[in-house]
Amino acid sequence: MKLGTIIAAAAIAASALPAAAAVPLVNSPITVTTADVGKAFTYNFNGIVDEVEQPGLAAAITFTLTGFVGNAWTFSAAINNNLPNTPVAGRITSFGFNSRPDIAAVTPLSGPFMASQLNGSFPQTGGGTTIDFCLEDQAGGGCGGGGNGVFNNTSALQTFTLTLAGSPTTSATFNNFILRWQSVAGNFQGTSGIGMGTGGGGFDPGGGEVPEPATWAMLLTGFGLVGFAARRRRGALSVSA
Repeated sequence: MKLGTIIAAAAIAASALPAAAAVPLVNSPITVTTADVGKAFTYNFNGIVDEVEQPGLAAAITFTLTGFVGNAWTFSAAINNNLPNTPVAGRITSFGFNSRPDIAAVTPLSGPFMASQLNGSFPQTGGGTTIDFCLEDQAGGGCGGGGNGVFNNTSALQTFTLTLAGSPTTSATFNNFILRWQSVAGNFQGTSGIGMGTGGGGFDPGGGEVPEPATWAMLLTGFGLVGFAARRRRGALSVSA
């Protein structure tokens, strides 16, 4: 077989190979209403480098709705990058999520992330994943971040305001939480990646957990014993008087 024929066949075979698929986003929605001011919800993030999950690379972000004016909702985000296990380490340079209704504008107010993008792309092996909005430590770069952010073994507090699109709304659903890792150490796949967020069960729109039946029984028994002890004390005092 001639060399030209071999090269042409190799090119055709290479073009037939499927492109590497982007890491799929995680479906873990949370619905927040304007009645939830002061309440928090937590998302836990893993570490994925070159489409391979890195054991020990982890972070958490606790979001709190601190107030709203019309469709402008202000949040705080307590970012915990103290979770990676030695020798794994990484620096968080951006985070974001999808929203329904859509986000019309983002205002970073304070914290390590003072740049924002709408419909930005999180870079990763296999292509970029478009997300409704992201906050990052450096403008540009498709939610890739820059040289700062939240370093390993540190925590930070970020505040930001989301302006929701459409008519004034009292409810929004957020999903597909994602963050960007850079300066990753302790593995051989690469030095940057992403982390997918899953809800940690830290948000209760009902205003508190309902005790189990057994817990109710224990509480009622305890209240009864306290009342009985109080009655005995009052009786003893009246006799001694």
